[in-house]
Amino acid sequence: MDEARDLLDDLAKIRKAKKEMAVRAEAWEAWEKVKGTQSESVLTAYIAQWERKAEAREFVDEARVRLDALARVRIANKVAEELKRRGYRFLDCAECPQMVVIPAGSFLMGAAESEEGRYENEGPQHRVTIPAPFAVGAYEVTFEEWGACVAEGGCGGYRPNDNGWGRAWRPVIHVSWNDARAYVRWLRGKTGKEYRLLSEAEWEYAARAGTTTRYSFGDEITSSDANYGKNIGKTQPVGSYRANGFGLYNVHGNVWEWVQDYWNDSYRGAPNNEEAWKTGDFSWGVLRGGSWYSNPGNLRSANRYRHLTGNRNNSIGFRVARTLTP
Repeated sequence: MDEARDLLDDLAKIRKAKKEMAVRAEAWEAWEKVKGTQSESVLTAYIAQWERKAEAREFVDEARVRLDALARVRIANKVAEELKRRGYRFLDCAECPQMVVIPAGSFLMGAAESEEGRYENEGPQHRVTIPAPFAVGAYEVTFEEWGACVAEGGCGGYRPNDNGWGRAWRPVIHVSWNDARAYVRWLRGKTGKEYRLLSEAEWEYAARAGTTTRYSFGDEITSSDANYGKNIGKTQPVGSYRANGFGLYNVHGNVWEWVQDYWNDSYRGAPNNEEAWKTGDFSWGVLRGGSWYSNPGNLRSANRYRHLTGNRNNSIGFRVARTLTP
C-alpha cells in the first residue's frame, strides 16, 4: 500500500512539473514575440496576462524592466520637446549651471587603432546607444556656482583654492570625485531634479557631438581652439573658446572633468548604453577632456585618464548632467 501511495505521489509530482514546464514554455514563447517591442501597451498586456503565473516570473520581471525603460525614454522625449520649444538651454534655479539638451543617438566609443596618439585603454571601439535625450552643463562648474552650494550649507563647506588665478566664472579646481558628487547631491536637493555626473559614455558622446575626428572640430588643434599645453599657464573663464556642435564649451582643455565611472584599463565588458561602469578599481575615478596643463593628445575626444577619487589638484574640475524628468 505504501509503495502504491509513493508511486501516486511521484506521478502527481511529474504531472505538476510537466504542467509548470508547459506554462513556462508558453510564457517564454509569448515573451520572445514581444520583447523587442517599442510599445508600452504591448508590454503592459503581457504583464497583465502572465504576472500571476509563478513560472513566468522571470519574463514578467524582464517585461517590467523594459516597460520602465520605455517610459523613461517617453518622458525624456516629452521634456526635451518642451525645452526645445524654449530654446534648448535652461536653468533650474538662479544659481544652477546652464544646461543644454543633448539628443538621443548612437556612436562608436573609443579610438580606432589607427588614431594618432591612441592609448590601449581607449579600446576596443564599441557601439554605444544613448536611448533618451539628457541635459549637460554648457560649461564646467564654476567657482561662482560652487560658492552657491557652500553658501547654502552644501559641499561640506569646502572652499577650494583658486591658485590666485581668480574665481567667479573660472572653472572650480581642487575638487575631488567625492567633492563633485557632493555638489550634485546639493543640486538634486535644491531643485528636486535628477542631477548627477555624466557617465563616461555620455561624456564622449556629448563631447564628440556627432564627429568621429580626434577633436570635436577636426583632427588638429591649436591654441585658438582650446586652453592647453601650458600656453597660458592657468585656467580661463568658462566659454572662452568656441562651443562644439552640441553647444558645450571647453570639452577640450581648461580642466579635466570627472565622470561617474570607476576606472577600467580597457573597454572590454563596458556598457553599450548610457550607464556608468559601476565595476572596476574603486580607488580610481575617470577623467576626460584634458586641461590647461595637458599636451594636445590628451585633449582628444577618446582620451581617458585615471585619478584617485579623493585627490584634488589645480587641473581638475567637472561638469554636470541631468536626467530629463518633469
